[in-house]
Amino acid sequence: MRFMTRAASVILASLLLAAGAPGANAAPTAELPPVSSEELSSSDSMLALINPSIQLSTADYHPTDLRTVAGSSHQLREEAADAVEELLVAARQAGHSLQLISAFRSYERQRVLFNQYESQYGAAYAERISARPGTSEHQLGLAADVGYAGGNCQLRICFGDTAAGKWLAQHSAEYGLIIRYPAGQEEVTGYSYEPWHLRYIGIDHAQAMQDADVATYEQYYNLLLDQAEEAPAEPTENAVETTPAAESSPWGSSPEPEASADSSDDLVVLRFLPPFRDWSFGLSR
Repeated sequence: MRFMTRAASVILASLLLAAGAPGANAAPTAELPPVSSEELSSSDSMLALINPSIQLSTADYHPTDLRTVAGSSHQLREEAADAVEELLVAARQAGHSLQLISAFRSYERQRVLFNQYESQYGAAYAERISARPGTSEHQLGLAADVGYAGGNCQLRICFGDTAAGKWLAQHSAEYGLIIRYPAGQEEVTGYSYEPWHLRYIGIDHAQAMQDADVATYEQYYNLLLDQAEEAPAEPTENAVETTPAAESSPWGSSPEPEASADSSDDLVVLRFLPPFRDWSFGLSR
């Protein structure tokens, strides 16, 4: 499964450089782990990039290796679930009582949610409080929202100033996780600061991104993309030619998936204005 990456990411990077966006001209100061072009273009890759400008070409993409994260009712992909479990244990050992608040959300759940807001408030306002279906990072099964078990500053910017929020920012990379939407990088990521939103990319890449002092995953992804393109091509047998996704508006037509009967998506979802535009928490009905 492939998604719009190269054209959208290059155009976005060029615009950011021209506009002088914060951190847009960051350059690597450390060696990056080698990656193949396929790793950067597959929805199943731990390095998949998705944001308001880059959507999944297969709208109803659904990870095949989801599992329930211990101590919660939420699901993540196997590697990401392991990482989040280990991080939460380490946080508790460091004196921070954290819990998983939100994780995987299906395209169908996101579509129903967005349509509800669009019907009630109109498209312009709905886009302020909800991610359009096919553009929420939670659909990859690699994103996790965490917060204090007691609810202190839960899913609010002030969480970043708490002891737990500072601990996450300092130690997440040790578990292959990054703060996906850092402060002051809204023009690059498309989202306001979310100190609670973690994204799994693997320990090697999370630490390389930290060592290279790269602020956002968009920038790190483009560095990996440049590196992959510069690497000499290796001959392969039975190569399959692929066709890039149509370069239309990211909000253009997408195939409508069949309604899912997955009970794990049967949630009561609450959403708030930015900076709380890409999260949810639910209670079983």
